[in-house]
Amino acid sequence: MSPTEPIEYFFSYRSPYSYLSVPRVYALPDSYAVNIVYRGVIPMVMRGQAVPREKGIHTLRDTKREANALGMPFGPVYDPVGEGAMRCLLVGEYAVDKGLEREFLLSASQGIWSEAVDVSTDKGLRLVAERAGLDWEGVQSAVENEAYRSRVDGNVAALEGHDHWGVPTFVFRDEIFWGQDRIVDLEVALKAAGLNLSQ
Repeated sequence: MSPTEPIEYFFSYRSPYSYLSVPRVYALPDSYAVNIVYRGVIPMVMRGQAVPREKGIHTLRDTKREANALGMPFGPVYDPVGEGAMRCLLVGEYAVDKGLEREFLLSASQGIWSEAVDVSTDKGLRLVAERAGLDWEGVQSAVENEAYRSRVDGNVAALEGHDHWGVPTFVFRDEIFWGQDRIVDLEVALKAAGLNLSQ
């Protein structure tokens, strides 16, 4: 097998644009010699950054339009800000350890952004975790795991270390691609780097 190069993938469960990016990001290793390094980050508003109400309204409208274009379901939604987002972040780290981060990101973000699942509750979190292949006992332990919290904090620090704040953000060879609509530009860079598996 050819060696692969990492793509850092900064992701927030509160970002509908992150949700839209998941299927395409995890399809990249099918076409390029890359591996996806998931880095879940705390939502901007939970990091003390103001998000105007008007921006939120525009984001939902824009995401619905983009979701339709991509053939992805969108709505009803349940905002996971606070406990829901934090629990998903901690379980996301557990999913990394189990090799199921792709499955969990897909399940959790779909639950939040197209099924109105309240992931702040045990019922909602259990639904999205178990359908991703995670065991509930392990999930319960994960939400109390301080080592996972430290890893999440490290992800936030890594994003800030790139002088960035938004998501989804992709970093390849120190080049930053911000936004789900920049995946096409990321692919251009991967091809230019000679990582296309069809070559």
